[in-house]
Amino acid sequence: MNYPVPENSEFFEYWAKKEKINFEKNKNFSRKEKNKYIDQFTEKINKFWKLYKSLPFISEIFLCNSISFNSLKEDSDIDIFIITKRNKLRRARFFSELYFSILWQKRFRNNKKQKFCLSFYTREDNTNLYPIMLKNKSDIYLWYRLAHLVPLYQEKQNNDWIYKANPRFNAMFPNHPCEYCINIWTKLFTWKTFLKKIVEFLFWWLFWKIIEQLIKYIWKPILRYKTKKLWDKWKWIIINDKMLKFYDDKRYQIASIFTIEQKN
Repeated sequence: MNYPVPENSEFFEYWAKKEKINFEKNKNFSRKEKNKYIDQFTEKINKFWKLYKSLPFISEIFLCNSISFNSLKEDSDIDIFIITKRNKLRRARFFSELYFSILWQKRFRNNKKQKFCLSFYTREDNTNLYPIMLKNKSDIYLWYRLAHLVPLYQEKQNNDWIYKANPRFNAMFPNHPCEYCINIWTKLFTWKTFLKKIVEFLFWWLFWKIIEQLIKYIWKPILRYKTKKLWDKWKWIIINDKMLKFYDDKRYQIASIFTIEQKN
């Protein structure tokens, strides 16, 4: 995981037994080998540095999920977690979807290989993720996702503020340094392009409430259609004025499996 983990022989003995490994002879279970697809993914990601610096109303972009968990497959997409500026959530999503689509880098259902999945947005004043934990508090996936965030773009570089915004994180990972520490050989890009400055100037205050509401109501019938047609896949989405989360939420499956294994 690239950060110190607590000594916990019971967990590693359980893991070793499951994998049929002699625990006494080999106790080095805390790290994985470098994923064989990571180089081609990082080359692709670093290539679009101007894109990240040109996205209006976005303060930070993080890589997450399979690429930061060291579990890439050949046809994996690139999951990103986006922090938007206050009261700019829908404008940030509109322009990010537009820019990624124009460059043909947005993930679509039948075209996801090495494409960017724009599925999770939250505002910079709403970065405490505790309220979206599972109700039974067995949500280990959410905290691991936070621990494995890899910053891709920051307007102003800051290496710990999202952990300060999640005070319960330290209780879950007492040995974590509470800063971004997962290395997948991508670059961190900062500041903004002239294009971003121009678009933000034009759309910052001018009828901003009208623009936000317009985007919201134009998209509403599309959302109704999708949720009605694909209810099983869309029932865990979050859509409000502070957060947009669209991906199929697998935390319930992970939590149930984890709970069953713990009982056994």
